[in-house]
Parts: sequence; C-alpha cells; structure tokens
Amino acid sequence: MPFDFALNIPGILSAAVICFSFLALWSSDALFGPLLRRLRTTAPPPLTLSRIAVQASAILLFCTVMEIFVDSIGAVGMNAGVYVGVAVWLLISLIHLSVSFRFDLRSMVVKGIHSAYFLVASVIAAALLSMWR
Repeated sequence: MPFDFALNIPGILSAAVICFSFLALWSSDALFGPLLRRLRTTAPPPLTLSRIAVQASAILLFCTVMEIFVDSIGAVGMNAGVYVGVAVWLLISLIHLSVSFRFDLRSMVVKGIHSAYFLVASVIAAALLSMWR
C-alpha cells in the first residue's frame, strides 16, 4: 500500500507544543518582538484567543504533515531529522520568499525573521519526530 503510515500522536503533540512555545519566545521582547514591532507598517491586530487557536492549529497541522513526511521517507535519528527539517524549509521557504520578495511590502528583515523561525521550527519538529522512532 503506497500510503501506509502511522501517526505518532505523542510525538506530534510534543513537537507542536515545542514549536508553539518557541514561536512565543521568538516574538517576545527577549528575542525579536521589539524589532518586529518597530518594522511593522501597520498596527498589529489585538491578540485574541481565536488568533492563538488558529496559530496553534496551524502548527499542529504542520507537525502532523512533518510526521507523515518523516515517516514516509524513513528518517531515523537526529541527524536525519535535521536534514529533513532543512530540506522542508528550503522547499517551502524559498518558494514563499521568492513570491513574497516580489509582492509583499514588508521589510526583508521581517521576512528573514519569519523565515528563520520556520527553519528552526522545521528542524525541531523533524528532529524530534525522527528521534521518536
């Protein structure tokens, strides 16, 4: 069967919690929050429970897809997970940045900060999920 995979629910949830926590740290005053606020061209929308739930759901979906990808290529161990995370980041982020570069008016620094978070989240999720084998 070509699509035979098993979801590692504890691994997915753990990766999602770690990535979501890291996102909170990434955009806090301890890391890039002040710089992102200064470079914004518009006022940020208020932080609501629904916006947090949407972001958490997106991260959970990302970690689920990463689990399917890691499982389907058979990546086992931290090194393989790091390679998978970087490859996923390259495949997705480069496409996103190339479109964003042409049509998005935000600063390249803002785009770089967001892309760097996606790199870190991809590597964390893929490494954790591939080590959980």
